[in-house]
Parts: sequence; structure tokens; C-alpha cells
Amino acid sequence: MKKIELRKVPCGETFIAFGEEFVVLDHVDGGVLSLRKSIWKKAQFDGNGNSNLAEASIRKVLGDYVDHLKCAGATDDAILPMCVDLKATDGTRMYGYCDCDAGLLTLEQYGKYKDIIPLADDWWWLATPVWTRWLRSPYTSGTNRVWYVYSDGGCSRWVASNSHGVRPALILPSSLLVSDDGSVTTNTAPTTPSSITVPQSISGGTTIT
Repeated sequence: MKKIELRKVPCGETFIAFGEEFVVLDHVDGGVLSLRKSIWKKAQFDGNGNSNLAEASIRKVLGDYVDHLKCAGATDDAILPMCVDLKATDGTRMYGYCDCDAGLLTLEQYGKYKDIIPLADDWWWLATPVWTRWLRSPYTSGTNRVWYVYSDGGCSRWVASNSHGVRPALILPSSLLVSDDGSVTTNTAPTTPSSITVPQSISGGTTIT
């Protein structure tokens, strides 16, 4: 497989780094938001039903994934820090943000990149809590629910103590050399011609070299 700088991999294309397959979602601030192409393992979001990613037990699973990448050759500077917005569906920001090396996509991010995210073979967690407070709504069933994605790409929410797939999201450096299995298509800049001939009808005709 040939090596290519990650900055040259278009959104929606797959690449290999540290023995893992990822899909490029976006190019952001010198890094590349990347999602594991498939589910890594199944886990509870939190054993006690906590819908706050910053405190949930799934953080350890994500930390284990970073350790897994480091065992495969990833250095500390090969994984950039990311900040996950924990805004709930009801618009509240009681959970604030979660700073991490490997995180989960938010519901908003999933909606933004859904068209280029490959389907998974099982349900997988998102980071977004459904509610972070009780509301006077007949549809409010608790603050222990988190959004997840069905294997067909649809979304729903369930209690955090259930087990679903973990599909880590990371920001990797744009300069990182990754493997291309031949499926990555990159744009090639046009070559500069040795000369350009201007027709006689334009400015009397001339040759630019």
C-alpha cells in the first residue's frame, strides 16, 4: 500500500492508520476528524445510567482504544485533543464539554456527516444526552437516556446502562502519513503549459511563455 498525507484524503474516503480503518469526516484546524469505519466493541454507556459522557464508564473504553492505537505505533502527537459538545437535545448545557483523545460523535455531527458515514453491523452510541433535567412533557422519561444509531443509519435513544457499539472518533494530524489501499481518489493540480497562444482576434495575437 502506498503512503499518503491525511490532508490529501477527501471527506468520505477510507484510510488505514495504526492498523485500523477510518473514514474522513472533515478537515478541521490542522487536523482531520476521523471515525472508525466499524464498531470496535460493545459496552455500556455507563453502568449507573449516567448520560454525561465526561463522567460515564464508556470513557475508560475510549481510553483503552487510545492505548490500543499506541500499542500499534501511534505516538502522543499522532492523536490530537478533541472537545465534545455535550449539549442535550433539550438545548441545555448542564454537562458542558468533554475534553478527550478519543470521543464519540454528537447527534448534531452525525446528522451533518450521515451521508458519508458507512453503516455499521450493530447499534452504536453517540455522545448526546437526551435530557439533562426533568421537563413537564409526557415524552420525558428520564435523564438517563443517550442517543444511538441503528445499523440501518436511523437514530433513537435508550438508557445509558444498556450495551451498544463503541465507534471511536478522533482528530488526527493532517500531516500524518496513512495507508491508501488504492481506493482513495485525490485531485491532481493541472500542469502548467509551456506556452499559451492568444488568437489574432484578441489583442492582436501573441504568445505567452
